[in-house]
Amino acid sequence: MVLSRFFTKGDYGTYKQVMYVYNTLLAIFTLGLPKSYAYFLPKYAKEYSKDIINKITRIFFILGATFSLFLFSCAGPISSLLKNENLEIALKLFSPTPLLLLPTLGLDAIYASFKKTKYLAFYTIFTRAFTVLCIILPVLLFKGNYLHAIIGFDIASLITFILAIYLKSWPVKDEPRQASSLTYKQIFDFSIPLLFASLWGTIIASTNQFFISRYYGNEVFAEFSNGFMELPFVGMIISAIGAILLPIFSGIDNGEGFTVSAFSVWRSALIKSAKIIFPMLIYSVFFAEIIMRCMYGDHYSNSAIFFQIKNVSGLLYIIPFAPIILAIGKTREYARVHLLIACLIIVADFLVVVCLDSALWIAVASELCQALKIFLLMKIISNYAQKSILEMFPKRELAMVLMVSVISGLVSWMVLLLFNVNKFEMLIVSFILYIMFFYVICWVLKLSYKDVVSGFVKNKRIEKILRFVP
Repeated sequence: MVLSRFFTKGDYGTYKQVMYVYNTLLAIFTLGLPKSYAYFLPKYAKEYSKDIINKITRIFFILGATFSLFLFSCAGPISSLLKNENLEIALKLFSPTPLLLLPTLGLDAIYASFKKTKYLAFYTIFTRAFTVLCIILPVLLFKGNYLHAIIGFDIASLITFILAIYLKSWPVKDEPRQASSLTYKQIFDFSIPLLFASLWGTIIASTNQFFISRYYGNEVFAEFSNGFMELPFVGMIISAIGAILLPIFSGIDNGEGFTVSAFSVWRSALIKSAKIIFPMLIYSVFFAEIIMRCMYGDHYSNSAIFFQIKNVSGLLYIIPFAPIILAIGKTREYARVHLLIACLIIVADFLVVVCLDSALWIAVASELCQALKIFLLMKIISNYAQKSILEMFPKRELAMVLMVSVISGLVSWMVLLLFNVNKFEMLIVSFILYIMFFYVICWVLKLSYKDVVSGFVKNKRIEKILRFVP
């Protein structure tokens, strides 16, 4: 948000391309290893923990050095591939970062294994805040460009590295180091399959960015990067629901289709997640331009259309499919679907470039492929449940939530036309109007939220609040 205001679109696009290259290659160079800590540490006695942590961290050092060397030596070809000559020097300046950051990965798994996650929270808050400061201070104080921001990122990575290496050994600092029977072969046997599982997802996530970056320039790439994103709250909600559903479905699954209790949990999760997520997404669709202008500045108003496309397709993501499919043992089918969609997105994006020559249609084509992915995953679940896809969805309840959200957004948008205020006031007023109309329409159409709110209420005195809830 800060950099998009102080950089030109070209400079900001170059900075985002550096992050795109790093995040795309990260899945390959980490080999699925961050999850290894959480898998192996609980299986061994505590006196072996120091040896296990050191073994996996040693691999990260080698991978980080390889990643850094690759970035530095291939900066030229990558910049040619993405048709941005400024990218070469940016990638070379950024190249020390993988060597510094890869050995820090897995700290969350270590602290979760030893039930010390509160310390992890302090580390995360400090290092993220410090990184942000190192990136933006050279820009704010010295009118630096994207190269200064990248150097700031390198400095923050060095401090993060020093702190993380100390913290990795801190939970077991009083334990004697005793050699474990864990071999490097066992570590790679566990991590390599995770690499292939995440590779297709990385291709799906990065294909759009590649084609837009290569064929439409870094300015369009900057507009696309800022707009083509889902609301962070949606991912948080879906992840939380998934964490709950996986053990529930694993416990009640009998291997012969959905039981009555499993189907009840499924419907309840769908309805509750829709009641929370649908209103957020519909509000973002109606007021996308205001949101983009407030977040990134007026010159990123073109990002609004990408934001609208992403949020409309987000209506399909009201249930996390991975935990359900994992619980019913359909992981191979899950991987095949992602492989198919990865290939389709590559072909679709290429055809758009050749036939339509539009960054906007690349976003549309991508989301149509994602919709097909949802359909295929639903087909896997519905076949297992021995029901049709339509039977799997509580159609009336979902349609009611969607209708209330759309009416609230439409009325709020029309009323907002009467106001003559600046963009920040408009954002606040639009949000207040939307909440007010949504609340009233819920009462009128008898759309109840008591089932959602009651899940957050524990104190009996607070339960009195429920009488004000639709």
